[in-house]
Amino acid sequence: MKRRDFIINSALAIGGAALLSGCGQKEIKKAEKEVVKRTFAGKDFPLIALGCMRLPMLDGRIDMAELDKMVEYAMMHGANYFDTAYMYVEGKSENAIGEILKQYPRESFMLADKCPAYLVNSKSDVVKLFNEQLKKCQVDYFDNYMVHNINKDTIKNYRDNDMYGEIMKLKKEGRVKNVGFSFHGDPDMLREVIKEHKWDFCQLQLNYLDWEVMNADELYSIADEAKLPVIVMEPLRGGGLCNLPEKAAAKLKESCPDDTQASFGLRWVSSKSRVFTILSGMSNFRQLKENVDTFTNFREFTQEELKLAADITRIIQSQGAINCTACRYCMEVCPRGINIPAIFGLYNVYKSNGNGFMFKVNYEALKESERADKCINCHLCSKNCPQGLDIPALLKRVESALARAK
Repeated sequence: MKRRDFIINSALAIGGAALLSGCGQKEIKKAEKEVVKRTFAGKDFPLIALGCMRLPMLDGRIDMAELDKMVEYAMMHGANYFDTAYMYVEGKSENAIGEILKQYPRESFMLADKCPAYLVNSKSDVVKLFNEQLKKCQVDYFDNYMVHNINKDTIKNYRDNDMYGEIMKLKKEGRVKNVGFSFHGDPDMLREVIKEHKWDFCQLQLNYLDWEVMNADELYSIADEAKLPVIVMEPLRGGGLCNLPEKAAAKLKESCPDDTQASFGLRWVSSKSRVFTILSGMSNFRQLKENVDTFTNFREFTQEELKLAADITRIIQSQGAINCTACRYCMEVCPRGINIPAIFGLYNVYKSNGNGFMFKVNYEALKESERADKCINCHLCSKNCPQGLDIPALLKRVESALARAK
């Protein structure tokens, strides 16, 4: 390991920050082609951005040499938007990206961070956390700053402590350029949050799988109707859409031979006009290069490809632990309006990746009236299911899995 990398890793290991010579003066060598841009708040934002929740790791620590290489390549190609948060990578993400970005002139990159609503118990906590985050990121302002993860458990903290008002004060001081929120609630809650204040943008989980089997289409429609710009998180479902079942992978390869699984998923998200940047958690240089290349050699998503994405979703559903094809015949007869395909889809993803935390987060984003515990065992759904599934019994299985998930 080079001495410079050793210093950086050592500093991060103890929660500090090493100083690099030539701070803020690193030359950015521009590539011949840059990623496509979309305009937001009078500035051009790259359509693909580096989400700093899944950074490269080496021996249990952030691999700063790899991250440095990734950021340099991103900056060369105009992908100069970076998104971090207080708890990412066990609290080390802000330090890491701040240490790398401080090599560059501040005006050459855009940095987003988020106020962790679950830690806010007073108005003063907002400012205290903000100042801590600025210090860790080694900047004097954030381009985008958000109330982080508004959901049923955090919405009380957000409202009771006027987090919006406190962040707006920071905006008036010039320490925040744009104010938004990231969201993991249900559609009714999103409508309420948007109406409560004048937001600059929101951050939503959108991908072609959630569009078909969750409520991502409704969430996006709510933002679209409010003319609220959107940043996308989890465009590849935490990597799940880069590991398609064999049948789905073969169909994609046959229909779109020039696409990788990742580029297909990212291009699908780009088809939503309200979206001005897409966050992708890239954990190595290869992934970053592939994603940047997708947007330097950008192709618009077609109507035929939209139909293909829906077909792939049905294949994913049918290949899961529960053989649901998301045909929605069950929902035509369910007297309680339970979102059976969405519930089974979340369970299938959980069984494939073992991520109990996201299983719970995404499940709780469903409307309470749509959840498994509302089943009354009438079995009308089973009688209408082309696959012959015992749906009430399977809903009980999902409930049990939720209780055990970690």
